[in-house]
Amino acid sequence: MLHKCMNNFTLDYVKNIQYLVFIFNIVNKLQIYIINKMILDTLVNGEIKLSKSEKWIALSVLNNPSKVIKQSITSLAEEAGVSLPTVNRFCKKLGFDGYPAFKIQIAQEITNTNELLDRFNVDKDTPEVVKRVMTDIQSTIVNVGQNLNPQSIDKATDLLANAKSITFFGLGGSGPVALDAQHKFFRFGVPVVAHTDYINQRMIVSMMKEGDLLVSISFTGRTTEIVETAKIAKKNGVKTIALTSEDSPLAKLSDVVLHIHTHLENNLHIPMTSRLAHLAIIDILSATVQARFGKVFDSRKDEVVKNIEKTRV
Repeated sequence: MLHKCMNNFTLDYVKNIQYLVFIFNIVNKLQIYIINKMILDTLVNGEIKLSKSEKWIALSVLNNPSKVIKQSITSLAEEAGVSLPTVNRFCKKLGFDGYPAFKIQIAQEITNTNELLDRFNVDKDTPEVVKRVMTDIQSTIVNVGQNLNPQSIDKATDLLANAKSITFFGLGGSGPVALDAQHKFFRFGVPVVAHTDYINQRMIVSMMKEGDLLVSISFTGRTTEIVETAKIAKKNGVKTIALTSEDSPLAKLSDVVLHIHTHLENNLHIPMTSRLAHLAIIDILSATVQARFGKVFDSRKDEVVKNIEKTRV
């Protein structure tokens, strides 16, 4: 019995060391083969928590994404050292119906991933990298302006302007966007709060009721936790706005959807264009709500400015 326990301990220890070495090599090369935004959020931003077994599946996929396209579910399970049901649970946690749909998504993303790796090769000199990063930022902002639906903006503005309270939810890379939104919208004199922790989100949405407004921020719209909170909000009769991908599970649960089209990132040092796009949308909504409040907001703004001045030397 003791011998068996020692063997299990040794195996877990070796696997943990292998995991750390793998991650270290990825970060050193600055070339993470992120195939799905959910995997990116999981491994880099922590949007979804994976079990120890699911992490081994993710590492197998990231290590050789091209291989996975032709790989059977049995082969992947054996390579990762997990069971077939674990692979299926992994795929469903990422928002797919099963392993075949997961492989299709991988095939679609490989081309974009390789293009991004070529464009941000670490051998390029600094001025070239700066130029390419700024070009991506500019194209993202232009994309937002050209593709946002004005009717959807109007509907979102109506909900925001008439809400008794506004709550922003974001996980991982979407968390800072939620906090930025809180900073902008509290100035309208409406109770506003942002939550970036799932447990808090779950408790808060359970207490929300008709008249309250929930704004969920998730680029993919497939993050399990965010989708679950949207379901609870809908059950409680709470109106919802989603900054997310079109036709995603989150979009289907929301009253108003503001979606964008942007590339997924695959490098830790490349600005997250999806985050920038969502920040731009928050700015647009802030401006439209301000216009809706008109002179009422002007008096509040003057009071805020006067109080802020007292904090400065």
